[in-house]
Formats: sequence, structure tokens, C-alpha cells
Amino acid sequence: MPAVAPPASGVGSGSRTLSRGLAVLQCLGNSGDGVTVAELSASTGLDRAVLYRLLETLGKQGFAVRDPETRRYALGVALVELGARASRSLEVRRLALPAMRSLMEQVREAVCLAVRDRGDVVVVDRVEPAGLLVRVGYYVGFRHPLAVGAHGRALLAYLDPDDRGPLVARHPPLATELAASKARGYAVSSDELERGAAGVAAPIMDRSGRPIASLGIVAPSPRLPDPAALGPKVRLLSSEVSRRLGHLG
Repeated sequence: MPAVAPPASGVGSGSRTLSRGLAVLQCLGNSGDGVTVAELSASTGLDRAVLYRLLETLGKQGFAVRDPETRRYALGVALVELGARASRSLEVRRLALPAMRSLMEQVREAVCLAVRDRGDVVVVDRVEPAGLLVRVGYYVGFRHPLAVGAHGRALLAYLDPDDRGPLVARHPPLATELAASKARGYAVSSDELERGAAGVAAPIMDRSGRPIASLGIVAPSPRLPDPAALGPKVRLLSSEVSRRLGHLG
């Protein structure tokens, strides 16, 4: 098995643990037949006791799996799922970018693309015109709950009832808001994730009709006093992206 660069020293315990975990995953990925703890130790330079703890944690999260007969470890299905989501995210970003730029040019505000990650929403792309003096802090990598903000509720409104049921059960008023968002085809927000910020977003659907992303505008409230006024424009462009992904609805 090819050696893997040892985890960096001189860093905090949290960063060191993460670095070690990534080194283990890299080793598992380099071996098609799985690896033993002894082989992992030789490749990473990590003590076996440390490796057992890391592998136990990775196993609980589905990122590593142990064959009880051979006692060899391999990558788990959670990484396959993660890779599939990353691939879908890249494809959506590529297909959504022209629509995002078009919307940005029309409204002269920041336009963001977000995807669902279980119970959260993560911003994966953002375009904005030059010269914006005041910006909303909705940047790439920002994460927030599905039930909060226009981008989140634009996705949540179109999820299967079974998927959104637990959230709605915890927040009964949310059901009415989601029904309204679905009826008009877009969601709006004001003063939720950031004081003085407003947004409007619409879902992007895949070929099977599932919401896989949301596209929308974020801006300071004084520049976006009535987010719903731009809802039809946002909905039209998100529908164009959905069609590029094979959605015929």
C-alpha cells in the first residue's frame, strides 16, 4: 500500500484528529481489497490504539466498514452517498450558473444557489454585481436549517410529506407557510438569518420531480422591500434550470 503523508504536528487536538481521520480514509480509498490495522499503521505512522478509535468513529458514521472474516477495513457507503451528492451539486452549479448570472444582471443583487444536506441548507454558489457597498452574509459554505430563510423553505415546501413531517410537527405554523410557498412556486424571507436582510428563492427540481437545490436573491431589506414582487422572475429562471436537469413538470 502506498504511504500516506503523516498528519501534521503542531496543530490543535481537533484539527489533529480530523487530519488523522482523513489520512485513514485516504488509505482505505487507495486499497480495493481493504486494509488491516497493521497496514494502516505502517502507512500512516499512527499507533494502533489511535487507529482503532478512529475506525470505530468512522464506522459509526458509515464512513468505514470492517469485514468480520478478514478483519480488513474498507470505505463505507456514507462516502458513496457523499460523493453522489457532491457530483449532483457540481452538475447543478454548472447548469444553474447561466440563470444565476441572468437574474443578477436583471436585479443587480446577489444571487445564490443552495442545496439540501439532510436537515440543513448549504450555499454552494453565489454571483453578485460589482460595486455592491452593502452585502448580505449569505456566502458559499454558509449552512442553516431547512425551515429558516427563503432558500431553505423553497426546498422544504417541495419535499415529500414524510421527509418534512418531523419539522412541521415541531413547528405547526410552518405548514401554512410551506403550503403558501408551494402554491406560488417560491418562498420569501425577511429578518430571519440576518437582521435587515431579505430573500426570495424557488426550487430546482431533478428529472424525478424532487427538489435538489434552490436559486434566489438575497439583499438588504431597503433594496428588496417586497421580495415577493421578484418571485415570478426567480421561479421562471429556476424552472429553466429544472428543465435542463430533465424535469418536465
